[in-house]
Amino acid sequence: MGKNLLFIMLMLAVMLSCSSNNHANESVSEEVAAVGDDSQCHFTNIKEEKMFYYIDEQRDTLYFDNQFTAFWPEVINGKPCTELQQALLRSMTDSAELNTLEKAVNCLLDPSSYTEYDRKNLVQVKSVKQSEDKLSTSEIKVDMESMTDRLLTYHLGTYSYMAGAAHGVYSNNYVTYDMKTGKAVSLNDIIADTTLLRTAIFKAIKNNYDYNKDDLFIPDNGLLPLPRDFFIEDMVLHVVYQVYEIASYAQGMIDAPIYPYLLKPEEMKRLFTPYGLELINYTE
Repeated sequence: MGKNLLFIMLMLAVMLSCSSNNHANESVSEEVAAVGDDSQCHFTNIKEEKMFYYIDEQRDTLYFDNQFTAFWPEVINGKPCTELQQALLRSMTDSAELNTLEKAVNCLLDPSSYTEYDRKNLVQVKSVKQSEDKLSTSEIKVDMESMTDRLLTYHLGTYSYMAGAAHGVYSNNYVTYDMKTGKAVSLNDIIADTTLLRTAIFKAIKNNYDYNKDDLFIPDNGLLPLPRDFFIEDMVLHVVYQVYEIASYAQGMIDAPIYPYLLKPEEMKRLFTPYGLELINYTE
């Protein structure tokens, strides 16, 4: 098992153990009145810390301190929100190495699915050796960013540091949930013209940061990578690039808000699908 994959799996293990042991860990359940009708939204406050040590193939002992806090959704508008929960899980564990969410969950819930080597060397402990050169840390914080009549936006702040690395890496991921359809919103759902999207992103980055194309990491094909993360605030689509995605670590995360005034009305209608225009509540 590679160290990067192990680190990701350990972070997911923290969250899974929280979800399956809420009562044992005295998690607090809250009820929050939803917007519209007499529906109820149910959330669970979770706070967990898990510590491990692991002996790798070189017989080095690695120490992990993983912290997880969440305002976890249980019911939205009177209905289970499985789609939202899975979208949050995928955002936290975004890794091709995990293959599928179900496979990862089964692996972590069933210790017998580990190889004999991993079962022997992955040990949960109450404290870890506080050695800077051997201690890896991770923090995941899941918060509800905003709720409107239509959209619920979740923010997932993560920070991870692998022992021996020059610095840690943070990210600010977002999941947008359509309470009317009961589904998480993808970029493909709301964007009709990806070429125009790239143009709009460049304008937004120039407007917000005064960066030119030479200041960004652009592939040889000259096409700006399409973003994975976004959120909608008022009538504005915020396109988010994580650290290293299109700029240096020093430049940090880039939030490129696409304001309607950056584009002509006909361009707005070309850029967004009818569903997208509906979600941003766009009117000329």
